[in-house]
Amino acid sequence: MEKTGGSGMVKYNFQPEEYTPISLPDESEKLSTTIRLSEIFDAGVRLEASAFSIEAHNAVTALENSGLQLMPLYGEAGLCTGGYYPNRFKRIYVSPEKGIPFLSSSEIISLRPRTDRFISKKYTPNLELFLPQKWDVLISRSGTIGNTALATESFLGKAISEHAIRLQAKNPDAAGYVAAFLRSHYGRAQVVQGTYGSVVAQIEPQHLERVLIPDLPPIRRIAIGRLMCQAGELRDEANRLLDEADRLLHERLNLPYLNSIAPTAKKTSIAKIKASQLQGRLEGSFHDPVAIAAEKQLHELSCEITTVGDSRVTREVKAITKFRKRVYLKKGVIPLLNSKQLFQIDPVGLKFLAKGAHTEDLPEITLKQEMIAVTCSGTIGRVQIIPKYMEGWTSSQDSIRVIASENINTGYLYTWLSSDYGQYLIKRQTYGSVITHIDRDMLASVRIPLPEASVRDEIGNLVLKANQFRDEAWRNEQEAINKLENLIAKKQTPQVQIDVLQPRSQLDKFSFDPDAPPIWELVAEISAQVPDEEWKKLPTDLARRFDYYQKQRQGQD
Repeated sequence: MEKTGGSGMVKYNFQPEEYTPISLPDESEKLSTTIRLSEIFDAGVRLEASAFSIEAHNAVTALENSGLQLMPLYGEAGLCTGGYYPNRFKRIYVSPEKGIPFLSSSEIISLRPRTDRFISKKYTPNLELFLPQKWDVLISRSGTIGNTALATESFLGKAISEHAIRLQAKNPDAAGYVAAFLRSHYGRAQVVQGTYGSVVAQIEPQHLERVLIPDLPPIRRIAIGRLMCQAGELRDEANRLLDEADRLLHERLNLPYLNSIAPTAKKTSIAKIKASQLQGRLEGSFHDPVAIAAEKQLHELSCEITTVGDSRVTREVKAITKFRKRVYLKKGVIPLLNSKQLFQIDPVGLKFLAKGAHTEDLPEITLKQEMIAVTCSGTIGRVQIIPKYMEGWTSSQDSIRVIASENINTGYLYTWLSSDYGQYLIKRQTYGSVITHIDRDMLASVRIPLPEASVRDEIGNLVLKANQFRDEAWRNEQEAINKLENLIAKKQTPQVQIDVLQPRSQLDKFSFDPDAPPIWELVAEISAQVPDEEWKKLPTDLARRFDYYQKQRQGQD
């Protein structure tokens, strides 16, 4: 496997500038270009300038200049032969027992695809078309164009809206390779080029027939695709651990799920409140019957109940108060996440801050590993625990930072805030009519149980392990995308002619056979003859650390 950054496969101290895709030299700065008549016909006789994006034109030019063999992404001669999206339909939302989870196209790039919307199993026509198959390549086709994800286990059994195209490749490795290309500068620019529509931008599957993708040798293609598939599997495992942590929270604390003791459906509910229970708040949302039921249930626990602001729980509950005026750079040094991008597997449309202009802001806005971010404006109460790869990035004032104390497991604090109890207790604090908010004091006042340390660690360690998997998944994906972009961007080096030392007569006996089987087929044939018990003796990371094991073997000899 190729290495980047010298000593490791991926630089573990991730530098923000590494995130910026490889730019095409000079060409990317052009503001105009010429279009041949044949290109207009190839584009379906489209005359709008957006159909001939300069960025996409430069991407295709770079692909053609790379010397790599190219092929269409989609179509009869393409790498993906299947692709569709379901027809629009009237959505009938029902209770979880009568429906299946329904994800929007924006949620396909979510770190943890979850939804509280369920569409009817009975009244949704052609329901099977909305259910993705494992390793489908999902591409958002309406609104925000070109978001790409792989349909892993987390998506199975969930319906995805008609605003996402499903592409089918021949095998998982090919699907992973396609996803890596579409996430790269060279792929996304071509997909966006097909956009049409004045109010709501859209693309169709046939627009993907114009997208060119390198037809790499199978060994390189498999290496890139497998990294992407492994990243998807790591995120699935991370989500499984987070679900297990939530289950353990309810089990160890003997907490019933809220939907079993209180009506959690979005219906109008009426409750009587005594004047002594007002707590200075007159909004109906604060006196939500479900939140009241949650608080009542907490008081029945045998363990101590305190608040998030307790010094034993948090070292600081920090709001962003000074960061207002921003200086952006096109290729800045510091990535800035908004409250939505905090929850995406690969934040799209990132803005970058100029480091010099924000030196004084950095202590307040910089993200750190295992810091907890809680959205506090617009959509209230979404909770994220920051993975290692986001350390050193920044986020906007739309999320409050929660820093756990040294006496509590950060993973336990995250699990409580993201649980059904934590969510209702946070959201009841909401104020505002048009754009809703909460402040740090409100978040600090949220109740939290404090069971014994062993229980907190049992729950929290699952979350911390999940966070490590997310970090590894990110690095696998970035390695795959960087490998592909570097293959395309690297300049062709001239061949160095070497004098042949052997007499010419010795070479005459060799001839080139164009019909000879490829070397990878020969390797597969020979490998199949080796007994399985012999393969099991090899280290699982031999392909990555071959040089290391070779040196060990030489030392033994």
